Amino acid sequence: MRQPMLLAAASVIALTAAGHAWAQETTETTEVRRLDQVTVTAVKREQDLNEVPVSVTAFTADTRQELGLANLSDFARFTPSLSFSAGDDRVFVRGVGRQTNTNGSDPGVATYSDGIYDASTSAVSKSDFFVDRVEVLRGPQGTLYGRNSIGGAINVVSKRPTDIFSADSRLTIGNYETTAIEASVAGPLSDRVRAKLAGSFRNQDEGYLKNVAGGPSEAGKGDSSYLEFQLEADPTDNLSLWFKADTLNSDSYNRATNSSGSYDYSPFPTGNLTPGAAFGYLLPTYVQEGTATENPGIKDIRKFSTNTPTRSKLDDSLGLSTIATWSLPTVDVKYMGGYRTYVFDSYRDDDETSMVSYEYPLDPANPAAGEVFTGGPNCQWYLENVGPICSAATVFPSLTFGYIEDKSFWSHELNIQSSEDSDLWWIVGAYYFEEDFHQESHFGNSAQPEVRAPFGAAPNPDGDYVTALSDLTTKSYALFGQVDYDLTDTVTLTGGLRYSLDDKAGSEQLRVIGYGIVPGFTLGGSGNLAPALDLTAASVSYVDAPGVASGVTIDPATGLARRELSDEWSAVSGVAGIQWQPNADQNYFFRYSRGYKSGGFNAGGISQFPKTGEELLDSFEVGAKRTFGDELQLNATAFYYAYDGLQVPLDAIENGLTLTRFFNIEDSRAMGLELEAMWTPTDDLRFMFSYAYNDSEVRSACCFVDNVDPTAVQPGAQPSGPANGSGSQPQSLKGEMLPRTVPNKFGLNASYSVPLGENGDLTLSGNYSWQDATYHGIFNRPYTETPSFDQVDFVGVWRSADGTYVVTAYAKNIFDEQGYDGARGGLLSFPAGIEQTYYLTPPRTFGVQLELHF
Repeated sequence: MRQPMLLAAASVIALTAAGHAWAQETTETTEVRRLDQVTVTAVKREQDLNEVPVSVTAFTADTRQELGLANLSDFARFTPSLSFSAGDDRVFVRGVGRQTNTNGSDPGVATYSDGIYDASTSAVSKSDFFVDRVEVLRGPQGTLYGRNSIGGAINVVSKRPTDIFSADSRLTIGNYETTAIEASVAGPLSDRVRAKLAGSFRNQDEGYLKNVAGGPSEAGKGDSSYLEFQLEADPTDNLSLWFKADTLNSDSYNRATNSSGSYDYSPFPTGNLTPGAAFGYLLPTYVQEGTATENPGIKDIRKFSTNTPTRSKLDDSLGLSTIATWSLPTVDVKYMGGYRTYVFDSYRDDDETSMVSYEYPLDPANPAAGEVFTGGPNCQWYLENVGPICSAATVFPSLTFGYIEDKSFWSHELNIQSSEDSDLWWIVGAYYFEEDFHQESHFGNSAQPEVRAPFGAAPNPDGDYVTALSDLTTKSYALFGQVDYDLTDTVTLTGGLRYSLDDKAGSEQLRVIGYGIVPGFTLGGSGNLAPALDLTAASVSYVDAPGVASGVTIDPATGLARRELSDEWSAVSGVAGIQWQPNADQNYFFRYSRGYKSGGFNAGGISQFPKTGEELLDSFEVGAKRTFGDELQLNATAFYYAYDGLQVPLDAIENGLTLTRFFNIEDSRAMGLELEAMWTPTDDLRFMFSYAYNDSEVRSACCFVDNVDPTAVQPGAQPSGPANGSGSQPQSLKGEMLPRTVPNKFGLNASYSVPLGENGDLTLSGNYSWQDATYHGIFNRPYTETPSFDQVDFVGVWRSADGTYVVTAYAKNIFDEQGYDGARGGLLSFPAGIEQTYYLTPPRTFGVQLELHF
C-alpha cells in the first residue's frame, strides 16, 4: 500500500512544481480551443469547478450527449472511484456506500436533486434532456451535506424554465426494440414568472437476457413514463422562488443477475424450508416449462430458464421540490424543501428453474424410523399393512420472492450565508428530515397447498414460507456552519462543524413456515399427509437487546410475530482545510473531513442482535488542480481513510434460520489516488481521461461465519476460535479488502469536431473504459469477485448551424463484452460446491436520436 501513496504524493508535488514553468510557457501561445468552464455548487455556492477545494467531477448535458452517458452506471465509468450496481441500486465512492437495502439501513453516498436530499437514485439517472448538470463529490461531505454523505454526495441540477419561449423534442430508436419520446415547452408567463412542462415515455420490448423455457426475455425490457412541471418567479427584486413537481412510473422485467453454476439437486438445499426444485430432475417423472435440465447460464451467462418472470413496478411516485431565496444586502436566506413518495413492487423466480411439479418418493418401509404422523410409523408401513391411506406427495416447488417498498419522506433545510465580496464567507443552517418506510419481503411457495394452510395454525393465504415486514419512522436533525477565510490573497482557510441526531422507531414482523423439514413429518415418511408447520415461535429471538422496545407477541389471526424497535444515534462531523491558489491556473488544497452515517436496525428478522452502531470516517485528502493555458487541465487527489464501525451485512444462522444481520467492522483503512485530465491540442480535438487507484484493508474484525464456506476450508479462509453451536467455523476478517473497492479503473474519451460551415458541425466521439477485478463481499473469495472487463463506445453528434436540429447516433459496448456490477456465492448441497451469481451489465446497444429545438 505504500507505493501507491508515494505515487499519489509525487503526482501532486509534480503538478505543484510544474506550475510556474507551464504558466510561463503558455502565456505567449496562440489561443486554441478553450477548456470547458463548468460552474458547480459543490459547497452551496456557485464556483468554477477548478477553483473548488473539493474532489468533484461534473457532467454537463452537452458532455453527456457527446460521451453517450445515459445513467449512473455510465457516470461511474468516467468518474474516479465511483461505482454503481444497477441490479441492487447501490452507489459506492472510494469503496464507501450502502451494503444492503434492509429497512433500518442508510445509504453511504447521499443523492440530491437540485440541492434537496433525495433518498432514491432515480433522479441521478434522468436523461440529459431534463438535467443541466450532475456533480459527483468524492469523500465525506459531513458539514454542508451531512446526512448519509460519509462516502460522498451526488447532486443533480435540473434544466430550468427559459426567459424566452422554447420547445424541444427528442425521438430515440434503438435495438432491442427500444423507442423513447421526450418533449418540453418552456417560457415566460409574465415579466417575473416562468414555467416549464416536460415529459418522456420509454419502451423496450426485448430484454438483454433470454429465457430458454419460453417465458419473456428480461433485463432492460419494459416501459417508463416521466412528467415534470416547474414554476420560477421573482416576486420582488430580492426574492426568488422555484417549484417543481414530478412523477415517474415504470413497469419492467428487470432481471439483473444470472448464475454461472450448477443447480442444487438436493431434495432440501442448504437453508431451504421447502423442497428444492432441481431435485425433480433426478426423478422418473416431473412437469416443467421448457426442456432445460441444467442451468443454461453455465454455457451462456445471458440465458436462463424459469417459469416465473422477474417483474417490477414503480407506482404513485410523486416528488415536490421548492427553493426560496431572499437576498438581503449582505446575506442570502435560503429555504430548500422536498417531498417524495413512491411504491415499488417487485416479484421474481427464486428457485431459478422452470420446474412446475414432481412426485416426492416415499421412504422404504421402516417402522423403527420414528415417523409419528397420525400416531403410526411411516407412510410406507401403512401402505403395506393397512391400505392406501397416503401416497407420494406432489411437490410444487416454484419458489418466488416478492419485495415491496412504500416510502415517503420530507426534507427541509434553512441556511443563511454571506453574499458580500469580502475575505470572509460563511454559512449556517438547520436541517430536518422525516421518512416513513414500510418494507415487505415475501419468500413464497404459493403453489403448494399445504404451505397456504399450515397444520394447527393461522391460515397463510399468500403462501409465504417466510414473511418479513417492517415499518420504521426516521427523524433526522442537524445544525451546521462553515467558514472560508482568505488569510492572504492566495491562501484560504476552511473550517466547519455539523451536529447530527438520528431517531428511528417502528416495528418488525416475521412468520416462518416449514414443509417437509421437521423430523416425524417428512415428505418421505408421511407423503401427501405431511403437513406444513408453523415454526415462527421457534424462529424468533425473545432476548432483550439494544434497540428492542418491546417483547415479542404473536398474532393468532395472522401468525405474525411482532416486536417494537427504537433508538437514536448522534455525532459531530466537520471539515478543516487549507487552499493555496498562487494564480488563476493553480489550486492546491489539503482537507481533513469527518463523515458520519447513522446506525440502524436489521428490521424484519426479529433477530438476537437487531441494532447496529453508527459509522465514522476520518478522511485526509491532498489535491491539485492545474490549468496549462487553454489546452490542458490536470487534477490529482490522494486520500487516506481511517474507518470505524463500517456496517457490513453478513448471513447468520439463528434458531435454524439464515438471517442477514449488520455487523460493525471494528477498524479498517483505505487509501487511493485519483487523476483526471482534459487536453484540447487543437480547436477541434479533445481528450478526456480519468483514473483511480483504491486500496483498503480490514485491520481488526473477528469472528464471523461465511455461510458460503461454513467450515472455513476455502483458500484464503482464516479460521479463528472454536466452532459455534451449529458447527460453523468463525473466521477473522483481518487483511480483507472492503467490499466494492475497485483496485484500478480508468476511462478515456477522444472527440473530434468537424466544422461543416452552413451545414452545421459534426462531433465524433469514442470511449474506452476498463475496470479491475473487484470483490463484492467482505470475505474476499473467488465467489464474491467479478472479473476485470472493458467497454468501447462510439457516438456521433450532428448539429445544424442554428442549433434547431440535432442527430445523434450511438453504439455502446460495440464488441459485446460482458460486464459485471457484482457477484455473490451460494453453497450447493448436491453436487457439493459453490455456485456464483453475477450482476450483469447490458450487451451491445445502438440507436439514433433525432432532436428538434425551437
